[in-house]
Amino acid sequence: MLSHAMVIAFLARMPDPAQTLAAFSISFYLHATLGSPIWACQIVAVSFIRDRGSLHRLLAFSIQVTVAVAWVWILLGATPAGDWFFRSVFGASAQVAATAKHCTLVLLLMLPFVMVRSLAYALLMVKRRTLLVTYGSLLRVLVLFILLSVLTPRYQGAVIGAVALLGCIIVETLFSLAMARPAYLALPHRDGPHPTYRRLWNFSWPIMLMQLAESSVSFTVNFFLGRLVRPELALAAFGVLDSLVRVMLSPLRNLVLTAQTMLHADGDSQVLLRFGMQIAAIFCVLLALFHVPAIEKWVLFDLMGLSADIALHVGEALLFGIVLAGCMAGACLARGFLIVQDKTHAIATASVIRLIAVVLVGIVGVAIGTENGAMLGLLALVAAFVAEGSVLSGYLLKRTR
Repeated sequence: MLSHAMVIAFLARMPDPAQTLAAFSISFYLHATLGSPIWACQIVAVSFIRDRGSLHRLLAFSIQVTVAVAWVWILLGATPAGDWFFRSVFGASAQVAATAKHCTLVLLLMLPFVMVRSLAYALLMVKRRTLLVTYGSLLRVLVLFILLSVLTPRYQGAVIGAVALLGCIIVETLFSLAMARPAYLALPHRDGPHPTYRRLWNFSWPIMLMQLAESSVSFTVNFFLGRLVRPELALAAFGVLDSLVRVMLSPLRNLVLTAQTMLHADGDSQVLLRFGMQIAAIFCVLLALFHVPAIEKWVLFDLMGLSADIALHVGEALLFGIVLAGCMAGACLARGFLIVQDKTHAIATASVIRLIAVVLVGIVGVAIGTENGAMLGLLALVAAFVAEGSVLSGYLLKRTR
């Protein structure tokens, strides 16, 4: 998640940052939303990797998923449908829409690398070699910083951010393959029956819907931001806010995988609940630091290089980030518990409800004429996790009784 914030920080220092950030943000959120089924393949793989044969089956399944969604990038990035989509849905100007199309085509090239990396990391997680995943992430951030440092002084525009992201993902994928190779060679050729494609699709479609709903939150928020009084400022401000939140709260998302890999006996759930509360408390304190003016100024102006109007909107929204951290931790842990129990259909129901909550917040925000796009986006994120967490927790409590 640091990758997104780093790109934002470099693009914010370019001429006309509002248009540059708006173009990158809407193309990035489109990419994250449409690619949700591919991101879900990692969670599916953690549940089904047993031997080499099962990994080969999961690779074929991941290719099916990638091919099933890749055509949308081509449609929006290479045809006039993209101009209509970005201008009508997001309210973008002609220049922003054209730049967003170019970014979309570059991000399309990332899909096969993300697919392979997800399987490699899933294998490392199954083998409890998670420190290697950390090394891969650090390598990606380092390569991204180098690419942005080299490219941004020579070239301008949001496409530079997309190109740099593509480059660092390619390097990280090669690293993940090298690290996962010993674990792959240690797998038996066959250890029981392999999952059928029907079984994989039946298990994974609710998880894909969950990932789609989570990514669609930011995508849906951008839809409403494009209808505010100053749409480009609102889109840029929320893009910055979302990148910061993604960085600071990204470990909470891994509570899903933590529960998935560590929940085996009855007593494990109590340990994981206490662990989740401790992690949530840590990140609530982290976000509370933005109540300190000196820290807020350092992050928004010195680190991110924001203009005064964007920084004002982002700073006001970050003051309510504590609520988001607690809600997010509860929802992610509940997801992990249900995935372990193979009750993924409950996750699909909660995913639909969370999108409804976001739409309601967006409608109210546009109706009252709010100008702070970052604040509207944060309230939508909170509403999404509150709605999802309430549904999943209620389902878990009912099953416990």
